[in-house]
Amino acid sequence: MKKRAFTIIELLITIVVSALVINGVIMSLINSMVLNEYNQEFSIAMNVARAQVESIISKKTDWTKLPVPDANGIAVIVDPPLTLANDGIFGRYKVVLTDVNPQLKNVKVSVCWRARGNRVIGDCTCTNAGCTWVSPSGSSPCSIETAIAQR
Repeated sequence: MKKRAFTIIELLITIVVSALVINGVIMSLINSMVLNEYNQEFSIAMNVARAQVESIISKKTDWTKLPVPDANGIAVIVDPPLTLANDGIFGRYKVVLTDVNPQLKNVKVSVCWRARGNRVIGDCTCTNAGCTWVSPSGSSPCSIETAIAQR
């Protein structure tokens, strides 16, 4: 009886195919971890935006506590930089109030932040000192917009 062994070419092909499969699995895990981290940061940023909207809604009966709008009927509230997580993720939020009429205001809250790898989410520039908005509109994937009426 003759024993048949694998040739070197068969072994190399098996190693290459196995390496490609393992590489695909590892890349999927890495992408999953990056998306998980982004979703966690996004949830924290949305909570910050919701808290700001609630803060403004709670003041709606006394509109004298809200900032005075400019000639275009727009008032901007930008609070100091904030830390979104314990690992030093810096961010900033902007609240834009627009007078629709004397009894109605439009409220838009946007949050931007610097994720790991210095990737900036939103329309701001971020350094180790914090974040500053690039455009006055403060566009961001993390924005909440609503209208409040004076009663």
